[in-house]
Amino acid sequence: MKPILNWLAAAASLAGLFFTLQPPTTSITAWQWFFLVAIVVVFGTAAVHDIIQEKKRSAKKYRSVAEINNYMYNILKNSGHCEICSRDASWIDDKRIFAVLEDKARSGALTFLVHKKTRKIVALQELGAEVIEYGALGFDPITRFTIVNSGNLASSYVAIGRTKPNEPHEIEELDAAHPSYSMATDLIRSVRVANDKLNKG
Repeated sequence: MKPILNWLAAAASLAGLFFTLQPPTTSITAWQWFFLVAIVVVFGTAAVHDIIQEKKRSAKKYRSVAEINNYMYNILKNSGHCEICSRDASWIDDKRIFAVLEDKARSGALTFLVHKKTRKIVALQELGAEVIEYGALGFDPITRFTIVNSGNLASSYVAIGRTKPNEPHEIEELDAAHPSYSMATDLIRSVRVANDKLNKG
């Protein structure tokens, strides 16, 4: 609603300024009609674009495991390198999702941060996925997230999941310009460095 009001106010201001400078004498001229139509088209298009972008940024709510799995499948299937932070990644048991992850692992486009490796995580690691087991670090992050198109700031974003008691599971998508994206990438780098030091020690 806010984008519509903002663009309506801007369009009304511009139209008001135009008719102040070019007041109609007896009736609105063809040139003035053209200007009014142009205002409606340009500002209407801008308002629709803002509404679409705001809807994309808003948290999405999912009430079932099937809905969450569909979401994860859709963001993974057509994306580049993905970095996933998840305690046990139980959702990869979905056959469609696991098939996508197998392809990513083979192409070296998959990183997993997990508390403890599961059988399927090990299988992905054997196919080429980078797997960091952070449980040995004595560290258990609360946040669960997936960075999509990692390394490509023009199209990369982070999908962060959160759950409240008796409420639908929410997933929010934040682009590379958002502070939460930077914190997610910093967390991955920190865990990777700590893991490397532990293995070298």
